[in-house]
Amino acid sequence: MSHRSFGIPGLAVLAVVFAASTGLAHAQNAPRLPWGDPDLEGTWTNATLTLLQRAPELGSKEFFTREEAAAFEKQRLEQTNADRPARPGDVGAYNDAFFERGKGGVKSRRTLLVIDPPDGRIPALTPEALRKVEARQRHETASPADRPEDRWLTERCILFGATVPMLPEPYNNNYSIIQTPGYVTIMVEEMNHDTRIIPVDGRPHLSQQVQQWTGDSRGRWDGDTLVVGILGCWNRSAD
Repeated sequence: MSHRSFGIPGLAVLAVVFAASTGLAHAQNAPRLPWGDPDLEGTWTNATLTLLQRAPELGSKEFFTREEAAAFEKQRLEQTNADRPARPGDVGAYNDAFFERGKGGVKSRRTLLVIDPPDGRIPALTPEALRKVEARQRHETASPADRPEDRWLTERCILFGATVPMLPEPYNNNYSIIQTPGYVTIMVEEMNHDTRIIPVDGRPHLSQQVQQWTGDSRGRWDGDTLVVGILGCWNRSAD
């Protein structure tokens, strides 16, 4: 088993992309499995100090210099240190020994993980999505805990971002990938021990009447890159 690291090369909400290499999306002569698919098997991690989207103060800056990256990483380690003095109203959490954010940013020294759109910012919600968010907020204000369903999925330990769309978490950022003919299986460390079984044989999605917590994943190979689209999940979305 190899230990590899990956970032989210392009975040399209529920689309996940893997490259069959150790950080190079277009590597030459990527290793192959006996049935011909690119070899992604191994233990991977996406622990990183790199931000998901570009901080507004960085403007259009896409890459740090080596010196800027070192300064940013030092700042991030200080900002995320769980042992720093508590702020007013902060109830605290585990001490810093239990967190696993990584010690540095991505190797390319990108200022963020999102690469599309070019401004590095997650696009604004559509009017329909915004209405749903506002309705949820109104419900939370009126009925914060009348029933279990009123509480967030993460609070109830049902679903975490480490599973879909596989974003870095404060800890448990390791993944084990196993491949068989027609399938790629991703096992997520600790976060509910979720296992995503992704068919890559061209089969259609399940009926939209069948909803799963992590959606209905379907994969395809784009050269040596695995592109995974998800239908369903906690809302009705597609890649």
